[in-house]
Amino acid sequence: MTIMAPNTSSAMTPERIVKNPGSSRNASLFRTMKAEMTIRAPASTIAASLSELFMGGGWIYGYMRCGFIEHPHYTTMEDVSELCMQAVNCYQTNPSRAVALFSRAADLGSPEGCFGLAEMKMNGMGTEKDIEGAVELYERSAEAGNTPAMFRLGTIYTGSYGFPEDKQKCREWFEKAADGGIELAYPEIAAIYLHGYGTEPDPKKAYHYYSKSAEAGNPEAMFMIGYMLSEGVGTAKDEKQSARWFSKAAEAGIPEAEFRMARMTEDGIIPGGDAGAFKWYTSASEKGFGPAKFNLATMYYEGRGTERDFGKAFALYDEVSQSEDGDALFMTARMYFEGLGVQQDVEKAMERFGRSARAGNKMAEEFLDNIRRKQNTQFVKIDGL
Repeated sequence: MTIMAPNTSSAMTPERIVKNPGSSRNASLFRTMKAEMTIRAPASTIAASLSELFMGGGWIYGYMRCGFIEHPHYTTMEDVSELCMQAVNCYQTNPSRAVALFSRAADLGSPEGCFGLAEMKMNGMGTEKDIEGAVELYERSAEAGNTPAMFRLGTIYTGSYGFPEDKQKCREWFEKAADGGIELAYPEIAAIYLHGYGTEPDPKKAYHYYSKSAEAGNPEAMFMIGYMLSEGVGTAKDEKQSARWFSKAAEAGIPEAEFRMARMTEDGIIPGGDAGAFKWYTSASEKGFGPAKFNLATMYYEGRGTERDFGKAFALYDEVSQSEDGDALFMTARMYFEGLGVQQDVEKAMERFGRSARAGNKMAEEFLDNIRRKQNTQFVKIDGL
């Protein structure tokens, strides 16, 4: 018996897989957006190397310099500012001396000295690594108003560095650091409020802190502001402003924002048409963003925004299918079945239709059901079904 090709009516075209708001692709995209862009706090800063946050890294170094200039009373304590500045200048070349200098400043009650000594203990520089001792020093420094120490405590209380997780303290210290002007803390406390990490979810507060971070130039926060404006989360829905922030994030190279720009271009919300969408999908795909690869494959498949190229379409669908994406498995199955962009192979097609159906793709399920109704018992084996 001859197997009929998959139904190619409008309900089963790849374009509908992509654009149907109720499709599994859009649902999975929403989950992907949340997983990759918003459920990062407080992990994102933990991933940063300590050197980025250390005195020589810029903002803490500058904070200490300004702090000492603005607090001349330290000169009455054996010139504590000079002790700390000497430590900052030699912590890389002579860490043992830096530890001694920070220790002396800390003993004299300097919050900057406590912070510097905590950093040395945290890194095991010039002294044995001592996380608990470092936390005590960070807390002394933070309680005295040192905002970098507040930020560091926020990251520590996520459960990183081998220290017990404390969601409430994590939130409290990140919020204090953010309110004290530490820009790195803005997206952390924003995500904490968005997802209710150690507190009740508060989208309005999340929007407030993401806005501060976006205005300070953080591309990921720009994406989140675009996302929240597009969905009406924590603020009124505003398509125009959403596009503005997605554009800023996309220009900064955020693939999720590039994907959103492509979708908005396809939908006519912003100008550019299919050619513009193709450009954005290509850029996001090159950064490895799966949903963009799928939609770029569809543009090659249909010849929208570019010349039709089944070979490139198959290659992209195949990449996405490696993660058992039901839609991508369906498209590669269909292309194997019809010999589009790849050598025809009915056996591989049936195997992939089966995997696609198990992944929840309704079109694959419908196709296989049609075959079951028409086939006899000696027909091609459907993998696992």
